Amino acid sequence: MFDLHILGTSGSRPTGTRSVSGNYLSTSDGNLIIDCGEGFQSRLIKHELDLKNNPIGIRARFSKIKVILLTHSHLDHCWGILPLLKTMQLDGRQQPLTIIAPSTPQAIEWAEKNYRETIPDNYDINPSDFAFLFKEWRNHINNSRKKIFKINWILIPINGQNSHDIPLQPIKGIKLTAIPTKHTVVSVAWLISSIEKPDRSVLISGDTKYNGTSFKKEILEKPVDILIHEATFTDELSEKAGEHGHSTALEAGKTASDINAQILGMVHFSPRINDLETVEIESRIYHNRSFACNDGDIFRVSNNGEIKLFRKYKNSWYEYDTQRT
Repeated sequence: MFDLHILGTSGSRPTGTRSVSGNYLSTSDGNLIIDCGEGFQSRLIKHELDLKNNPIGIRARFSKIKVILLTHSHLDHCWGILPLLKTMQLDGRQQPLTIIAPSTPQAIEWAEKNYRETIPDNYDINPSDFAFLFKEWRNHINNSRKKIFKINWILIPINGQNSHDIPLQPIKGIKLTAIPTKHTVVSVAWLISSIEKPDRSVLISGDTKYNGTSFKKEILEKPVDILIHEATFTDELSEKAGEHGHSTALEAGKTASDINAQILGMVHFSPRINDLETVEIESRIYHNRSFACNDGDIFRVSNNGEIKLFRKYKNSWYEYDTQRT
């Protein structure tokens, strides 16, 4: 069984009601964070306190996190990680933690051999690549007087559009696969699957433009239970979306249909979108079970494949009808 907590649905910057990207996934084998934008730990702590005081029987414990997966290096997806690690350190964490992110072979090599040297203009290396961020974060956290718990920093060298299985899977019973996406920096979606029967799976994309060759049934091998996909704009701004490496709600619906996802959860909305019903109407042209997510939504995937959505109202969660279209 998977419980997927959506803790950020705004694109690029927070709004009055929506935070930037961040998700928490609870599995029977271990818990994961997928993206960790600005202020993520505050959101998670508040979310868990509210859950603790509710009778739905779902939790999102800070201490149970085993793995952090990052989709790309834009700050609204990763800038909350260093405060999160610092809090874990202050709390006296002892368990090891694995952090996995995409990079490129060129950036990894440059960071190993020429770290802190200026990157020539004719080199196709982004100075904000995780190969450099990992070194900065590691140096910062290791310079503390308080002993740090073990952190396994893993870079996935993305080259082309082939999916990448993680060589050493950090959670027994769970398979992690990085699937390249199309954005303005190297980026991936994360396919998280249970290994044992019944095999359940969720696919969480970061930022991506439509028509990524990796998002195909042939690549994924089997339909996913839930696809979490960005819908930064609606269709009238499709050209703008493509120029900036983003997708529309219509394109998110197409992608969900292409891969036979049971449920599409849309996130990363531009602040200019005021009517999320329009987003759902647009995506349902191609995929009926499409939902514009709210911060605090929880998707529960049962072992038999049944999916429930719990939606927060004030400080309580109520089951939402995922069959409605």
